[in-house]
Amino acid sequence: MTIAINEIQRVFRYNGVALPDVPGMTPREVRDLYSAQYPELISAEIEAGEVAGGVQEYTFRKAVGTKGSASDEGSRLAALKAAVEDEARGATDVRGKLARALTQSGTQARGSAWGAFALHSMRDGGERQAARMLPDSDMLAPLP
Repeated sequence: MTIAINEIQRVFRYNGVALPDVPGMTPREVRDLYSAQYPELISAEIEAGEVAGGVQEYTFRKAVGTKGSASDEGSRLAALKAAVEDEARGATDVRGKLARALTQSGTQARGSAWGAFALHSMRDGGERQAARMLPDSDMLAPLP
């Protein structure tokens, strides 16, 4: 019994259009290549079909859904809301995340720097002047 090696041809389809294969590239790289022509492919899912007659068909499907949605978004949002409400009521201990962040010296220094910047901007000409002024980079450091 001999083993025959047959080359599998790949066919890429998007929105009913057959896209030529690019040898040496993975299906993801092919999708990224064609995203220059079809920008909606950037977030498209790749579905690999069965191999039939020496041909494997890959289909690019547009990702459908809400931007930034996750399967557990509702539960995560509910947990965050509950945590914020507990902290607002004072039901959490003083070691809560928000309490810890607000008591750090870096957070307090940045908050007071932004307050001073706002007061200085308003004192020197109101909103028109404030739009032209830029804070220095120390004020823009991210919160811990």
